[in-house]
Amino acid sequence: MIDTYLQYGISSDLAQKLARLGLPKTTFEKTSKKNLKERYGLSENEVNTVNELIQRKPINKDTVEVLLYNSNYTCCICKGTKGSSYIIHHIKEYSISQDNSYFNLAVLCPNDHDLAHQKGKTLSLQLTESNIHKAKQKWEKLVNERNLEKACRNGNITEVDFLNIPRILELCTGLFGNIPHTQYSDELYSNDLILKSGALNDHKIREVNKNPETPLIFFASYGSSMLKHHYYEIFKAVLNHLNFIDLDHLLNKKSLKTGIVGEYCFYIGGLYSKKLPDPITDSSEFMKFYFKRKPFVVEWLVDPKYFCSSSAKWRTLHRGVYIIFGKIRNVNIESIEGKDQIVVDIRPYCFGLPKERKDRTPSIAHRDQFDDFFDEEDE
Repeated sequence: MIDTYLQYGISSDLAQKLARLGLPKTTFEKTSKKNLKERYGLSENEVNTVNELIQRKPINKDTVEVLLYNSNYTCCICKGTKGSSYIIHHIKEYSISQDNSYFNLAVLCPNDHDLAHQKGKTLSLQLTESNIHKAKQKWEKLVNERNLEKACRNGNITEVDFLNIPRILELCTGLFGNIPHTQYSDELYSNDLILKSGALNDHKIREVNKNPETPLIFFASYGSSMLKHHYYEIFKAVLNHLNFIDLDHLLNKKSLKTGIVGEYCFYIGGLYSKKLPDPITDSSEFMKFYFKRKPFVVEWLVDPKYFCSSSAKWRTLHRGVYIIFGKIRNVNIESIEGKDQIVVDIRPYCFGLPKERKDRTPSIAHRDQFDDFFDEEDE
């Protein structure tokens, strides 16, 4: 019921009030103004406002849901400082445009909505169409980044493709002094698939796996699926105790001057790589996953032994969008194809398909030895 009223541009507070009164739009339309005021306790202004707005063509429900999610149900102008209620505002007035497209809509609080509709006042008291478009764009970008960081820290991955088990266990030993227990631990220990140290039992896995060089990709009554979930739960315990920073916030001049080696980071975006070797053997070389963003080349060296998804073989043929967690090991200036590049070497811990993706707008910046790579405006 609330969603229906929101589709017509009715404020969230009023929509909630109508819902509490048990007044769906169809009932509201059939009820006289007198009854709406006397029986339901609505004010003259509330009745008139709803009557006027429900004459409009409703905004598409999916558009409303995406708009509210992208703005965190919060005014893009005041960022919620003036209150939690909101209105879906037509940037170019509906009476003029009849435009219900996403581009013409913004989430405003009632106070800023009134400012947006003021006419003939001083410019300092007005919100122009341009003001609202710019505020909406900036706010949605910030909300997206915050949602992504929250999702990353919660380990929200739809399908895990790679788990660097030795390095994850090494992190656990340093952080906790032991390996965290998971809901799968007892069964894996009883089936002898993992050792008391927490490491894989290579000897046992060789007995049940036709291709023992991929201990996380095999099929059995007790198999790789349980191992994958076990080690991923362990990695999520690590995520809760280390500060993984969005790599986009580190690829800039200021961060390089401060120093980024040793930082734990995550990245969401398209990565290039070669095809996963098939079959994977002891002699299989490490795979390089990377992306380029002038003047950077960012690289992760991945041991194919620890891939844990058969479908990853297909995804490595394409520029898949991954979320990848790692630790920055080194930053160097190297000549690549006759041109100097800033190469960032990152140790990977885990990667897979992200539940949420990022709109990419490259941001460049950087220490004295890196200054030649940047224009003055990049300062």
